[in-house]
Amino acid sequence: MAFLDEDFAARLEDAPDPSIVVEELFEKARSTSEERFFCSIVDIERMTHDNKSYLVCQMTRQWVVQQFAEYFSRVAVSIRDFPDQKDADFVRRLHMLAYSQFWECLGVQRLLQQLVNIASGREYEPRLFLDGRPKTYQLFKYLGKIAAVANLQISKFLTAVYSNQIRNAFAHSEFWIIGEYVTFQNHDASKEYSIPSLKLVTWDKLFAVTSDFIEALFSARREAESELKAKAPYRVCLNEFKGSFAFTKDEGGYWSAKSS
Repeated sequence: MAFLDEDFAARLEDAPDPSIVVEELFEKARSTSEERFFCSIVDIERMTHDNKSYLVCQMTRQWVVQQFAEYFSRVAVSIRDFPDQKDADFVRRLHMLAYSQFWECLGVQRLLQQLVNIASGREYEPRLFLDGRPKTYQLFKYLGKIAAVANLQISKFLTAVYSNQIRNAFAHSEFWIIGEYVTFQNHDASKEYSIPSLKLVTWDKLFAVTSDFIEALFSARREAESELKAKAPYRVCLNEFKGSFAFTKDEGGYWSAKSS
């Protein structure tokens, strides 16, 4: 049986408030381990070179996340501001691209997995995705599962707003907009929850809820980084790093992890 528009619309109605979802995730991760929480914000990884291990604060991924946040703030405009159908559909295509890019962004995926792991009582992973990155649908299926065990609302939120089929259709242009519907070419009638089409009003609702989550996530991350900057040098001593070090930030805004 196809997963119809009415099913998806009902699922969106049950989605928890995005700002509450993000606030709970950040607070739970921080209360579980402040050191691991701030490692997630800085996005620290362990690299090996000449048989020596180094801790690196990846500015590249931080830039990617920051630039996406800036790009998204320009794209996430209300569809109601475009009464002309052609203009509205053009903006919707930008929304669809942003939806796909957000879920596929490596920096975002790392941040979410580290926070969910920590909030669930797991260690920080200094080599997360470096030894093999899971497929996007596998990653969010995993996050939803462990978040549910930890009773985090992000599990229910992901179930409501994340669709691998929709993300994939937008990423590979396997869709078209006709009249009041967006129809998906990658619909598979033999698979449960495969969606043949959505009403544009349902898609607009999906994007609006996702947009609120994205803005809340980026805002919370900026606030945490500002707080960490005020604390720097911030000292960390965790089993997964097999030693202690301190976060520092230079005048150019570059984070580094130095042995202490």
